[in-house]
Amino acid sequence: MNPPVKPVGLGFGLLGTTNAAPISDAEAERMMAAAWDMGIRRFDTAPLYGGGLSEERLGRLLRGLPRADYMLSSKVGRYRDYAAAVSNPMDNPGDWRDYSRDATLRAIETSLSRLGTNRLDIAFVHDCDDNIDEALEGALPALADLKSQGVVGAIGCGSNVAATHLALLHHSDLDVLMVAGRFTLLDQTAAKDLFPMCLSRGIDVELAAPFNSGILATGADHPSTRFDYQQPGVEIRARVRKIEAACAAQGVSLKRAALHYSAAHPAVTRLVLGLTEPTGLASNLEDLRHIPPADLWRNLDELGIPAPTKGI
Repeated sequence: MNPPVKPVGLGFGLLGTTNAAPISDAEAERMMAAAWDMGIRRFDTAPLYGGGLSEERLGRLLRGLPRADYMLSSKVGRYRDYAAAVSNPMDNPGDWRDYSRDATLRAIETSLSRLGTNRLDIAFVHDCDDNIDEALEGALPALADLKSQGVVGAIGCGSNVAATHLALLHHSDLDVLMVAGRFTLLDQTAAKDLFPMCLSRGIDVELAAPFNSGILATGADHPSTRFDYQQPGVEIRARVRKIEAACAAQGVSLKRAALHYSAAHPAVTRLVLGLTEPTGLASNLEDLRHIPPADLWRNLDELGIPAPTKGI
């Protein structure tokens, strides 16, 4: 069996409290066992997700698995009360940010305790879009110190905003970025300046949210579909219908096209997908084993979506 075109990791945000249907412990155990059997060894979480609930639950799922066999990350800077109800994952009432050194050190210590481990392979500064200076002065130096101590293996930024990554890279040395939703069939803002800088500096890019929160997997008309965590508007839905028609003309599903588009850029070293049913994960991995025809990118270019490797 051919391997996927790029390695795949899983994000465990849905193990916290979200505005989506909750995942029971039994379901989570089944999903994790299936992911492990399918060869997934990259897992991501954050204290934001459920105010630590995701970290706790992921820690239980990882118990008994060989620590050297998987890559684990969490984040610092964005926080939420434990098990708080969520109406808006992007900016929920009661959420707070703290990118100071002391808060960062406390957060890592707490995350390690919840996850049941003594080290993180990656620690990301989380969504410091309006707090660049604070992250540069507080969180990142603190993480660099933890890296020198071996508590953290690599440091980086996780954000939905390409400009945030760029701003940090202009003033700091990062190992890896988690770029969420900014190189997809609907949004290519990471391609212009960010990805070339990552290639020139040898910075890994983990591309999260290749479906832009779901709409590029479900299509425009599924009743529960989301675009960037919210219900999509009329224009986005119309845009997705046109993309889906162009994909269908080449015999390619929208989901397969979305995965391959995000994976195709050479700056992208890994895709990070959301936790899902075993059948859904197996379907995604199967999609990533089958390269779409080149004519697909030409069809999409006519809709104003540049080929994923255009200009490289």
